[in-house]
Amino acid sequence: MSTIMNRIRKIITFSIVLITALAGIIIYQIATYETPAADFYCKIPVPFCGTPILSENQVKGKQIFNSNCAACHKLDAKSTGPALRGVDSLIFTKWIIAKNHKIDTTKIKELGIDYHRTKFTEYIKEADLELIIDYCSSERH
Repeated sequence: MSTIMNRIRKIITFSIVLITALAGIIIYQIATYETPAADFYCKIPVPFCGTPILSENQVKGKQIFNSNCAACHKLDAKSTGPALRGVDSLIFTKWIIAKNHKIDTTKIKELGIDYHRTKFTEYIKEADLELIIDYCSSERH
């Protein structure tokens, strides 16, 4: 019986020593912790999980795209509307703002030209259109 009691004392003693050591390490880490420099995270742009690094114009274009286009369009997949990554900027411009060119009637349904002209000419200006095109031409990550 005394050998069992000695084993239990050794296990308890070892456990207490281990817990005390771990508590000491944790307290030491808390006491010596220094916060990283505030601008550390801003200096090194690192994409996480495929998040692309966009230019300032592409970020603005993304905001405009998300608020006006993303309901029907995706960059890389056909949705209600066609995928827009890498779309020809001349065609893109004609979809939105061109008013005096002949429309190929076979493409009205495909491109939704009339819908885009009536709905988005009020909201998307030519400068905004350049930002959207810049965003749509960004590389896929």
